[in-house]
Amino acid sequence: MVTASEEYSFTSFSNLPFYTKVNERLLDLAQVGKQRKIVDLGCGTGGITKLILERLQSAKDTVIYAVDHSTTALKVAAEEIGDRKDVAINYVHSEVQNLAGAVKDKVDAIVYCNSIHYVPDKTALVEQIKEKLVPSGIFAFNTSFYEGSHPDDSLVFFRKWMMRSLRILKREYGLSIDKSQKVESRVQLTADNYIELVENAGFKVVVNDFNRVEVPHEGWHHISGFSDWIEGVMPGVPLDVGRQSLQKGLAQIWDEMNLKTVPRVWFSVSAAKV
Repeated sequence: MVTASEEYSFTSFSNLPFYTKVNERLLDLAQVGKQRKIVDLGCGTGGITKLILERLQSAKDTVIYAVDHSTTALKVAAEEIGDRKDVAINYVHSEVQNLAGAVKDKVDAIVYCNSIHYVPDKTALVEQIKEKLVPSGIFAFNTSFYEGSHPDDSLVFFRKWMMRSLRILKREYGLSIDKSQKVESRVQLTADNYIELVENAGFKVVVNDFNRVEVPHEGWHHISGFSDWIEGVMPGVPLDVGRQSLQKGLAQIWDEMNLKTVPRVWFSVSAAKV
């Protein structure tokens, strides 16, 4: 039986090839494969964990901590990765905000892919991350939810898509959004805010990178079925109704504008503990 949280999860989107390339870029920028103790924070079903495994320069004596709040996601990750004799993988059930208690060891690198925007108290989380890292340890993260993630040439698409979806919501379901229920991921920082966040916590930014990605229709279709996206652009609307309205609106606008892709910019940071 599929639960509501599984039905509206990020998994479908995260399995798309372009999204894998986005995270491959982050891991390569951060040179994650050089470290021996690595945390994959918010690992989900293990997509990033697998990419880390591919980059290990020496699996011997390497430990990976795959941390996620979902026991279902951790189970899927363990099944997909399988039994690895050459490297230790610890699957840790925990909210990311409880990192300090969930992972006892000091580690060489912590990777956090496309999720930092969901954390209400980012300062407290980054402080925990710093305390878990050895001197010169690496904290690498990326996000596509920040001010500047939508290039100018994508704004007409977004405006038309949202307006059409809201009309569908009103006409077909008799509902309107409730702006008072705005979620954390829609309260967006700038790239400079993120750099300031990590620098104030005691990190030196080694790399900050802007990666323009051409997202195909299936990317926007799958993201329209993700609970946090629905709650962000249609606050207060039931998930099933929000998904249907967004996906109907997307299909109509995509055809009317004769689109092949719509760009989005991922922001990535690799920072070393000072």
